[in-house]
Amino acid sequence: MLVSTLLAIGLAACATGPRLVSHSFSFNGLKDHWADSVDLLAYAYGDGYHMVREDLSNPSSSALANKPGLPTGRSINGPMPVGEFLFVKWRVKATGEVLEQRVDLRGRLPKNMTNREVTFVMEGPQLYVFVVTRDAPMVKGVLLKTWLSRYNHAYEIYPTK
Repeated sequence: MLVSTLLAIGLAACATGPRLVSHSFSFNGLKDHWADSVDLLAYAYGDGYHMVREDLSNPSSSALANKPGLPTGRSINGPMPVGEFLFVKWRVKATGEVLEQRVDLRGRLPKNMTNREVTFVMEGPQLYVFVVTRDAPMVKGVLLKTWLSRYNHAYEIYPTK
């Protein structure tokens, strides 16, 4: 009896998996104006269970073969695990310098990520990460590096926090 109870508890724990939260992960190099100055080479947003990812060195599609960079925009919305990290690798077009940054998002993201969005911007050698809410901007006319701050309240969580 004890063995079957422990087995049932163990199986239930495995079946639950990560907690899914309805939120978004996106980036848009054209609207954020980084597509002309850098090539996106790889990105990953996720945790130990699930990742949104793409890597030019090991592309998920043959359509990406022989391209100088990944597509400059993507948006994933819906129930998914809140990412524990964001990894971005990019090349500065002017210098050819390849940079990569892995940002630990634990402690940077709000406790409640429901209906929030994680986005990033590269500016030369610097990576910026933002959380965007559905709320209106707090101050009209004050824009961050992401175009999303024009229409929604957004705040930088990396590198400032």
